Amino acid sequence: MIVTGPYIRVAGRLRVNVAVLTGAGTMGNYNMHTVVRVVADGKVYEVPALTGNAFKHWHAVYAAEQYQASGGTLLNEFCKKGVGLRGKNLEGKDAEDECKAIEDFCNDIHGFLLPDSQIKRDSLARFAFAVPVLTHAELENAQKFAVTHNRVDPFQKGKETEMMVFKQEYSSARYGFSAVLDLGLSLRPLYKNCTVKIPNVDIERERKLRIKASVLGLLVAVRGGVGSHTARALPIADLEEMVVAVDDVPIPALVHGAYPDYVEKSLDMLSAFAKALNRSIRVVCYNAECGKKLGLDVQSVRSFSEFVEGVLKIVDEFASSRK
Repeated sequence: MIVTGPYIRVAGRLRVNVAVLTGAGTMGNYNMHTVVRVVADGKVYEVPALTGNAFKHWHAVYAAEQYQASGGTLLNEFCKKGVGLRGKNLEGKDAEDECKAIEDFCNDIHGFLLPDSQIKRDSLARFAFAVPVLTHAELENAQKFAVTHNRVDPFQKGKETEMMVFKQEYSSARYGFSAVLDLGLSLRPLYKNCTVKIPNVDIERERKLRIKASVLGLLVAVRGGVGSHTARALPIADLEEMVVAVDDVPIPALVHGAYPDYVEKSLDMLSAFAKALNRSIRVVCYNAECGKKLGLDVQSVRSFSEFVEGVLKIVDEFASSRK
């Protein structure tokens, strides 16, 4: 039996203001924001960024929440709490093989590594760094700045430490992002020759539930749910546009949303593969100018609710198909 999709490819743009997208550590009482170097028009810029690992973490948290909200129960205690400790079975102990490990939702979708027993699984959900849109104007406008906060220590009354001042760096920019979700491999072992069998669980129904939760978790994240130090400040964020391509076989990743012409180039690339493979690739665009391309079934919407409905419908169709 050949494992079929959905294989999901995502790119888009997110405007974020006053947010700690990824912390980079501390120096004394100064908390720093992650900065990376990018190249555009032959010039190097230092800009604030959201790391792929941070994006991946928040996807795991939100996907697990959506999984539980949809009735899913196969999570260990770390997955339930949003802790990125992978490789534990449903009882919270080290898994003895891959099939036992992926009974847990987080191990299945986001992978794990147990070096002592040489058991591993690659993540089915992978995320690029989110960086400001790669034009001179956007990169020049990307801001990183510090805000002063106070911590109060009620046990040090009358002493200098009663009010502890610290500075936290924040950033504001228009970010491009991209992601790859190979959800067709959910509940399918990648390395171990074994079969997942869970008492009183319909594996195909469970697989569809995990696929849907993973997609919903991604949509929650890109609506502005990613960020470090959210107890101090939730990101002021708005999803501006997004392109999702879905097929039942692996397809290339879309061009990163940071590139000015990412939509056109992504559609052109998908069209080339659709023609080469003699198939039609499904694409849903939110607020993006997606024209018609040979070999592509393109749906363009302006309403986010229509976007979610369209994506979930296609994903469900591919999750139900088997060869």
